[in-house]
Amino acid sequence: MLETSPPDQGAATDLRAADPGSGRRHRLMSVVVPVLLGAVIAALGWLRLTPEVRNTLWAEDGKVFLEEQYDRGVLGALFHDYAGYLHVVPRALVAVASHVASVDRFAVTVSILCVLVTAAVGAAVYVLTAGVLRSVVARVLLALVPTLLPLGPMEIQANAANLHWFLMFLMPFLLLTPVKSWTKGIVLGVVALLCGLTEIQVVAFFPLFFVGIRNRHRWPVIAGAVLGGAAQVVTTLMHPRAPATVPHDSVADMVLGYIVQPFGGSWTWSMPTLGRLIAEHGIVVVVAPFVVAVLLVAAGFWLGMGKQRWTLASMLWGSAAVWFGAVWLNPNEMLAFAHFDHAQWLGIWTFRYSASGSMYVLAGFVVLVDVFLARPALVVRVLGVVLALVVVWAFVANFAMDKANRQNGPIWEQQVDSSQTDAACEAAPSGNATIQIAPGPQWAVTVPCALIDGGAAR
Repeated sequence: MLETSPPDQGAATDLRAADPGSGRRHRLMSVVVPVLLGAVIAALGWLRLTPEVRNTLWAEDGKVFLEEQYDRGVLGALFHDYAGYLHVVPRALVAVASHVASVDRFAVTVSILCVLVTAAVGAAVYVLTAGVLRSVVARVLLALVPTLLPLGPMEIQANAANLHWFLMFLMPFLLLTPVKSWTKGIVLGVVALLCGLTEIQVVAFFPLFFVGIRNRHRWPVIAGAVLGGAAQVVTTLMHPRAPATVPHDSVADMVLGYIVQPFGGSWTWSMPTLGRLIAEHGIVVVVAPFVVAVLLVAAGFWLGMGKQRWTLASMLWGSAAVWFGAVWLNPNEMLAFAHFDHAQWLGIWTFRYSASGSMYVLAGFVVLVDVFLARPALVVRVLGVVLALVVVWAFVANFAMDKANRQNGPIWEQQVDSSQTDAACEAAPSGNATIQIAPGPQWAVTVPCALIDGGAAR
């Protein structure tokens, strides 16, 4: 039988005090286990990417972050707004990649660093959920979600432009974890600040401030989140996004889209396959499982305890905030799901909001695993095991995916070494070479020939 509840903390403390060797082993394991888990997660994340994806630069990583770094310098670009928001961690990661790797290895270095950051988020979630969730099994599954979510490699994984989704995923756990020392509070406060300086939607989790707000050790975490969120709000007020030029999608479009994309995409990476099933059998193929999920969530709230309920509510709220907020701000006829005809269902595709929203959907199911495994009734515990197996199945069945938006290149290294680039730099050695990047011909980055010819990092 799996142990689903933590041992009595007071008794554990007394035992460690009586046996110093036990205390040292406990401290060692508290470091070793997350490090090993992070290494495993990073390896899994890297293996999910095809060689083409690993070596192709994505959109803003080149056209915005790298070019602006060349134009403004690292510090000048770090806090420069893009699309109305700050992107501090992605810009810092691009700066690191450009300084530690030669130009021809820049794309693969960005992929490596993004995989490592996502793995670090997973390992951090495992650590932060100690004292929040009871089952070690659930905590490990939750740590795997950012790296193994089915839709991840399609667009949002292994590129800096979408790293903000994973830092947003970390925020509720930063605000829910028990904080019993100033050291932990300050460290988590710095992490919360970086998350806030990277993603404005972290403000959606600010209601979690009130969970244990009288604990002064939590105040640095709250302060970091507030400062980061405030910086984002000021930035977007000073540099507002361009307003939508098309009518907003209806509430029915948004609701059905949520059921089809973040919810349906939690179990398959292939939206075309799901669209074909809907076209052939109707929306019942997604609505019926969604109704079952709603009933499970209701049972989770009924049976859950304290922070289990807060965590479950945070995951549901996060999925809704990401999807409905993104659709409201980015209306598109391709998101008018309630008005789709047969042909439109067959042509359905994946949006980055779907993948980010599905992280919270999957995480919500993992929290249900924790709730059900903690109950004494055998039938409820069996339900928890079944849900855990369903989540594992989603991870395994969707591990390999060769239809990512970067699957067809263009391969960065090949372009840097191409004769066309050589010819451009021979004609103007002090000029720039234009290198194409994903996802289409309209995306390109200009790289100084001096860096290409010298093969240096910058």
